[in-house]
Amino acid sequence: MLVVVFVVGIGLIGALSFFNININNQNEVKNELIAAGLAQEGADLVRNIRDYNLLNSKAFDFNLDPASCKAIDFSSLSSHSCVSNQNICTNANLQYCQCGGSCNASTNFIRKITVGGLVNGSRTVTCTVTWNGRTTTANDVLYSTQF
Repeated sequence: MLVVVFVVGIGLIGALSFFNININNQNEVKNELIAAGLAQEGADLVRNIRDYNLLNSKAFDFNLDPASCKAIDFSSLSSHSCVSNQNICTNANLQYCQCGGSCNASTNFIRKITVGGLVNGSRTVTCTVTWNGRTTTANDVLYSTQF
């Protein structure tokens, strides 16, 4: 009887460790998907600022100064400018945003926008999201006209 209990116990420990590893992997995949979405969102929001500028007869890169545009938020859709804080938080509606204002629940994600210098009438945009020592990046090119 003791041998049977021992063998069943070893089998249960193996099964439980398999489920624990599987849960950890699912959490990491979830974070990778969130980071990829945040990186693409950052590039899209910069493109939105460019489109707003063109529609309002401003220079296409107005408010996209490489020295000051380091972060962006969905609130940029109303202000049409970059923000300074690079830490990603969540608000009461569980929307991801750069910390500040109504966003106050901290996360492990940090999003950094890098706007390149003006070359041949365009600027490059690189949005890098880091979390727990991992990184994902989205790249885009801002042209001086809409296509």
